[in-house]
Amino acid sequence: MQSQLKSLSKIFSETIFRIPDYQRGYSWELRHLKDFWNDVEQLSLGKNHYTGVLTLEPVGEGDYSKWEDDVWIIESKQYQPLYIVDGQQRLTTAIILLQSVLDQMKEGEELNYFTKQDIRRKYIFESKDQGISRSYIFGYEKDNPSSEFLKQKIFGEQSTLHSILEDTVYTRNLGAAKEFFASS
Repeated sequence: MQSQLKSLSKIFSETIFRIPDYQRGYSWELRHLKDFWNDVEQLSLGKNHYTGVLTLEPVGEGDYSKWEDDVWIIESKQYQPLYIVDGQQRLTTAIILLQSVLDQMKEGEELNYFTKQDIRRKYIFESKDQGISRSYIFGYEKDNPSSEFLKQKIFGEQSTLHSILEDTVYTRNLGAAKEFFASS
């Protein structure tokens, strides 16, 4: 078992994350978001935010082979597929905050020497076929209602499934987090 401090950048290095179906959905409410944001705002320049412990489980070929959109990135680009067993609330919140930052950035603008496209590729999705096929770096397993909601309402992507978004307590929480960070 690895036990070391890593930055978000290191955690997301050539890794693809899925929240397994047996995990509850996104349950953070306004008070949690405010605490998270307060921690980030109070960071001194050059300091890091410690998000807590993540428990990650390797995903075997029998499971990831069902991820039709992701097999290419796992097999050809050697991304490691991992289930988020513990820490998904914090990691999801960090991704929503990061997407909110991306939403505010102009094309060509850089953040810490990275373009909007670089950041999107590292944390949100990788694409192939001139951008037609996408593999989301972070998300839920496909049958989870939060999966399409995350892609469409948080990442602002078009649905390839043309499915109707389900309204659940978890999708409402995801939407509320996006609204919170968009207005912060």
